[in-house]
Amino acid sequence: MRASEDRNKHPVAPGDDFVAINRVLFKLSAGCTGYQVEPIEGNGPPIFFRRDWVERHNYNPAKLLAVRITGSSMEPGLYDSDLVVINTADIKPQDGDVFAANYEGELVIKRLKRDSGEWWLASDNDDKRRFPDKRCDEHAILLGKVIYKQSERI
Repeated sequence: MRASEDRNKHPVAPGDDFVAINRVLFKLSAGCTGYQVEPIEGNGPPIFFRRDWVERHNYNPAKLLAVRITGSSMEPGLYDSDLVVINTADIKPQDGDVFAANYEGELVIKRLKRDSGEWWLASDNDDKRRFPDKRCDEHAILLGKVIYKQSERI
């Protein structure tokens, strides 16, 4: 293999000023508090952030994971194929913030809402018949807070 082919297969961060965040697929099971991640091969190279941005926000790069949004439940805030970065070190519920959660064995990206003393996983999409709010109970385990989005939609 030539050196140029090797570089294209495994992208290298442009110097020490940048931190690589891996794109992953979550592997979840219903009722389990843990999760496994599988790095995406092929069209999923890591994304890079300036180290000073990561440090300014006190993020631990090892706790940051990038995933693609699927579906339209979070429109207009997040669209199908948008890329989000999840901080798995932050699972403290916060009203109005967006979180990744294991909901009955499925990865969901939802806005956390507090109502009448209960937490809810809510879609931003106004069509509540298709995307009803889900009570955040023993069937929902927060995996991390969404801290960044990358979108081609303006």
